[in-house]
Amino acid sequence: MQRNLAAWLAANPGGAVVATGLLGLLPLFGVGFAFFLPGAVPALVTLVRGERLGLTVALGASALLTAAMVFAGRPVPVGLVYAAWVLGPPLALAWLLRRTGSLSMCLQVATLAAVVLLVVLHASFGDPEKFWAPFVRDLAAQMRSRAVGRHLELDGFVEALARTLWGWVVVLTLVLAMCALFLGRWWQSQREGQAFFGPEFQSLRLGQVLGACAAMAIVASLFTTNALVDDLARLFLGALVLVGLAAAHRAVAVGRLNAGWLWAIYALLLLIAPLTVVLLASWGFLDNWSRSRPAAATVT
Repeated sequence: MQRNLAAWLAANPGGAVVATGLLGLLPLFGVGFAFFLPGAVPALVTLVRGERLGLTVALGASALLTAAMVFAGRPVPVGLVYAAWVLGPPLALAWLLRRTGSLSMCLQVATLAAVVLLVVLHASFGDPEKFWAPFVRDLAAQMRSRAVGRHLELDGFVEALARTLWGWVVVLTLVLAMCALFLGRWWQSQREGQAFFGPEFQSLRLGQVLGACAAMAIVASLFTTNALVDDLARLFLGALVLVGLAAAHRAVAVGRLNAGWLWAIYALLLLIAPLTVVLLASWGFLDNWSRSRPAAATVT
């Protein structure tokens, strides 16, 4: 089924535009985990048919998403920003993957771009708590008016979320873009009848230099209250979680772990996310470091 779907999407740009638009609407109806799905379609088209057709699909789907937002009573800029957020990063990473053939390179470039973005955001807008507090306070007021979360401000919700919002947005962008790329690459392997995605994903690594930067940022965040340092630590944790998941899949593939452990890991990510993230990131760091030290070929 997945092979037929991938073949149909790659062969029918018009259908890919509609599919991308429909998938992009799922999160608006409460399907929160579906944010990465729309970006996978133009990523697939880019990988199979080239950058120009992939961009065409993304632009067509952006028009559909923007029109849907306007129909729902939201301003045009909201639709454009949303479409750029869910489609732009996966499209760029698919272009990079098509040219380099390296998922690790894509993760490294995406992480570096996210670091630069965080630095620019903090430098341009100053204290994130002051910038975001009015918006988050309005959100908290709306939630209280609907009898949801009446004690959010008392629990420091506004201050905590406002202070960390830049970091969460950038981390979410990185993770969603990489997940969309993973799905697009898997669809490509299904379409071509070759199992190349599994080994590619299982060899995912951040590289020695970025791994060392991740360790320094995470350790530094334990001894400082600087918002930028904390956001960088969150970003590197997110990247290392992806490496940790790749290591878990490789352990199952080579028989060191039972396949049931993968189901348990993903379930724990939903049930006790903070602890599972720390454990996966630690695994990812150790695995990345052990495999990066003798490898000098990957640019970091």
